[in-house]
Amino acid sequence: MTAASSSVINEVLNRIEKLESELISVTSTLIRFQTISPPSNTLECAEYVKSYFEDAGLEVSLHAKEKEKVNVHARVPGESGKTIIWLGHLDVVPAGMREKWRYDPFSGAVEGERIYGRGASDMKGSCAAAMIAAKVLSEVDKKDHATVDFWFTCDEEVGSPNGTRWLVEKGLIRGDACLVGDSLSKSPREPYIDVGCKGYLRLRLKAFGKTAHGSMPFYGDNAIDKLLLAVKNVKKIGDYQLKLPAELENSIKSSINYLLKNRDLTEEQENAIKRAFHYPTVSLTIISGGIKVNVIPDYAEASFDIRITPGVNPQTIAEKIHELIGNFKASEIEAEILNLESGYYERWDSDFALSLRRAVEIAVNMPPKPKILLGATDAIPIKKSLGIPCLGFGAGIEELAHAPNEYVTVEGLISAAKVYAILPLLF
Repeated sequence: MTAASSSVINEVLNRIEKLESELISVTSTLIRFQTISPPSNTLECAEYVKSYFEDAGLEVSLHAKEKEKVNVHARVPGESGKTIIWLGHLDVVPAGMREKWRYDPFSGAVEGERIYGRGASDMKGSCAAAMIAAKVLSEVDKKDHATVDFWFTCDEEVGSPNGTRWLVEKGLIRGDACLVGDSLSKSPREPYIDVGCKGYLRLRLKAFGKTAHGSMPFYGDNAIDKLLLAVKNVKKIGDYQLKLPAELENSIKSSINYLLKNRDLTEEQENAIKRAFHYPTVSLTIISGGIKVNVIPDYAEASFDIRITPGVNPQTIAEKIHELIGNFKASEIEAEILNLESGYYERWDSDFALSLRRAVEIAVNMPPKPKILLGATDAIPIKKSLGIPCLGFGAGIEELAHAPNEYVTVEGLISAAKVYAILPLLF
């Protein structure tokens, strides 16, 4: 880092600290827009984001596949020859039962160092931090930083069919690296960078039998009994040890240590966490069957959500599942792969990772650690389509996402805004 660049970075950091009140206000305002997915109506919220950027003198545009499902793009041009994509989403999950909330979930209430509301941590806080960062970065000489395309999308919580996936298909999102703001940690004072996320396989088992009176089961063929046997076999995939790239082991170890920091874990939970990356996780999430208590069921089905560490092709797991239920006749059990998608990971020592690590350490005064997400983010379609490095860092608190009394801290907001603003000066 040159003396001049150190000076510019310090100016950016100081400028963000001076905008703390504005950052809190923008976060609170974003929360007040009820951008629940579904239906993912982000129109009014997107118009607010657009007006904020216009007031700051930025180039901004709206993009929509469907009228009310609106995505926002703002560009801060630079002259380094590189473009960073900052990616976040404006939609939120439903608030749930109002009586479980301390404040109205869409009030954006501010209490001390916390801003409460649905989406505060996931991820309107990070969106607000990006808006402030874009404003501050636009005040910096273009020759000192990369171009940044800030994208605020409409429907990440329901799979992004009108958001990131559509934008990528249309060729609207382009760049050399992607920073995903949809990232959570336990505390802004212990920073983590998301270096990848798991892939998934969604499976439905269908069992077929023959109805009979419940008092005469010997005349029927119980589909639920067959299903339970098949379910037991599918769960054995959780004991299939994955063949993972050796370069992933340090990130896996760091991820396990991160998860083990959770409070009040039982021994069983700790053991499950220690296995969660070297083996698939298998969750039986839906099961149904039968039509009446005194009728032997002729049909039953079960659905699984199976998560697979990056570096492993989910298709190999699908093949193993078919082997595990191979003893059943096709007329008795059908296994349907609903969808599958590979995860991804980045090297901790890549150029982009080193730049982000430096930005985080400067902003937080603490070196970050890597972690691999158990779930998925919009980084997957970006990685799949563009093949560029994708890393995650955000303001949110993990245990609060999708929970009652969700909030984001002012400290977390400031840290994220600083990282988003100085990364383009370092990459």
